[in-house]
Amino acid sequence: MRLDWSAFLKVLDESKRVVLTSHVRPDCDALGSELGMAGILEAVGKDVRIVNAQETPASLQWIDPRRKLESLAQGIAPADLDDRDLLIVLDTSAWAQLGAMGEVLKRRRERVVVVDHHVSEDDLSDRWFKDPTAEATARIVYEIGLRLRVPLTESIATPLYAGLSTDTGGFRFPSASGETFRVAARLVDAGASPPFIYRELFEQDTLARLHLVGRTLAGARTFNDGNCIVSTVRQSDIKEVGASPADTEDLINLTLAVKGTQVAAIMIEQPDKRVKLSFRSRGAADCSALAGHFGGGGHKAAAGAITTGAFDEIEKQVTEAVDAAWHALQPA
Repeated sequence: MRLDWSAFLKVLDESKRVVLTSHVRPDCDALGSELGMAGILEAVGKDVRIVNAQETPASLQWIDPRRKLESLAQGIAPADLDDRDLLIVLDTSAWAQLGAMGEVLKRRRERVVVVDHHVSEDDLSDRWFKDPTAEATARIVYEIGLRLRVPLTESIATPLYAGLSTDTGGFRFPSASGETFRVAARLVDAGASPPFIYRELFEQDTLARLHLVGRTLAGARTFNDGNCIVSTVRQSDIKEVGASPADTEDLINLTLAVKGTQVAAIMIEQPDKRVKLSFRSRGAADCSALAGHFGGGGHKAAAGAITTGAFDEIEKQVTEAVDAAWHALQPA
């Protein structure tokens, strides 16, 4: 891993009271990294709190049986965190993705450390511990545990396995290497249960979500001989089928699963009328560059952004950007 471990371990050694946070609309890598890191730091005697801007999505509450995850949405005031001497941001490097926790960090920027695997970054901190080659932030947290000589327990291994497995698309993305599987095996040996995690992640759909999936796929548009696919989700779609905003998670991966698709994009209208963009590719097209056109970022194979404007105009811009990215890959 491309990290300055001595510098990172020195930062930890100098801190006693730590708060961990991650991005809004947290996924398994965000929550799993927080919970895994909390377990590791508590094992070496740190006082740890996990505070996010938003509450944990109902579909992911299983990952936190000890109810360690807190949120500003539950009434925690920024002043409640003034006793923390270290703030660790996990799985994001963007102010826009921190929500209300961004204001907390801006007040204490000299105490902020970022642990992430995304390429793009804002000026969150002067202390970065990032490795864009890591398949998940959970993998970096796993390595932190090794260097702190913390034995793996089930309560550490389960969230880390959830983060590692989901951010590699169930170990099917090109980022998954032989070492990824070896790390996964060690997490299983420590108590992580793949059948349990799979069931909680993929076998809990409501009928409303399945209706939303059907509507999204039915409205998807393909072009460039089926190599590109673009889909949309409006607030009206969510309301008409009785779904929730959390039901839009992972829809982008379903469109990428359509046979022949090389590049996929989805636009999801948010309750505040902003538009969430997600991009996926099978490796040739650079999703991070695509998301960058709209103020976002991520990885080559997966990236996203939040933007504002008229939905129809954004759809036109996204379609044009995907089309241009695809044609740029074709031989002259």
